[in-house]
Amino acid sequence: MFYWLTKVVRGVRRKRALGLGLLLAIAGMSIAGNTVTFFVFERLDDHDVTIFDSLWYSIVSITTIGYGDFSAQSLGARLGTIFFIVIAGLTTFTAAAGILVDWVMDFQYRERAGMGTVHAKDHLLIINFPSEARVREIVEEFRQDSQHQHDDIVILTDQIESLPVGFPDLLFVRGSPLEEESYRRARIEHAKQAIVLSTGYDDPTSDSVVASIVSIIEHLNPKTRVVSECLSEKHTVLFAGAKNVSLVHTLHLSNNLLVQEAQDPGVSLLTRAVTSNRIDGTLASTRVEDGSAGSVKYLEAAKKLLDKEINLIGVIRDGSVNCNFGSLTLTQNDSLVYISSGRLTWESLRPLLV
Repeated sequence: MFYWLTKVVRGVRRKRALGLGLLLAIAGMSIAGNTVTFFVFERLDDHDVTIFDSLWYSIVSITTIGYGDFSAQSLGARLGTIFFIVIAGLTTFTAAAGILVDWVMDFQYRERAGMGTVHAKDHLLIINFPSEARVREIVEEFRQDSQHQHDDIVILTDQIESLPVGFPDLLFVRGSPLEEESYRRARIEHAKQAIVLSTGYDDPTSDSVVASIVSIIEHLNPKTRVVSECLSEKHTVLFAGAKNVSLVHTLHLSNNLLVQEAQDPGVSLLTRAVTSNRIDGTLASTRVEDGSAGSVKYLEAAKKLLDKEINLIGVIRDGSVNCNFGSLTLTQNDSLVYISSGRLTWESLRPLLV
């Protein structure tokens, strides 16, 4: 008998949804049975109780609250309380509460360990976890922008077993970035943008792995805008087939900045300021969405923007950077790069150019 009961309990715990539903159903029947019993026998014993009083008594009894405002006086009501509440009700209620607590704790553990499927939309997907310090700084920098401070951020990696303590409001998926299942759990179909980090600065295969990840993302959701880290400019060819990706040559930029600072002191301080969301006056870009103002020369537009405290420093056209505007005119799909106190939409920027 004991073995059979233990086996049933194990089965209920394994099938939590079914077991919890069954236990709650029994608890509900216990409340209903005790309500009817209490109402009938107390009324027969000339006690003035209503059906709602009986229901209230049954609920506070089965939950072990027991306010004491009602109690069973008749023999029938007492026997009903013993059977429906003490024997059937309390057993099923405590068992159901235990399963519910286990369920919540397991859910929290699975969420912390990245074993479940996240619930996110229009989120930023950060892939790979080269170090805690780098990821933390990227997250903090991203959320410094008022437009993105409430965006969901999902970290997808198999380089850690759980998120380090002190990473608030982050979602985590533990899985290989080279497997489709991992992206399904990370809701890639709803991801607005992705940052693909290197696997490590000392990993010679990092760029090839990152290029494979970019290819997978574009296959699963071509609308996701990808920013990818590429350690060596020689490996740029690995990303040749990617259409919606921007490459950041981290080590090359770092080396250039070191040399530039050695030659021109103060450059690194300004670069740090204009590339950070934490300081007023940051680099931003806006894409030209129509060519209706095609007769406008960028040299003239730069002067007009400067009057509005917007410093136009470059134009990107077909992958080429133009810092010397000359006779260059505004063209659709150009990207205007400027220093401003905030990011501007094309609708707000266009009237300032013409």
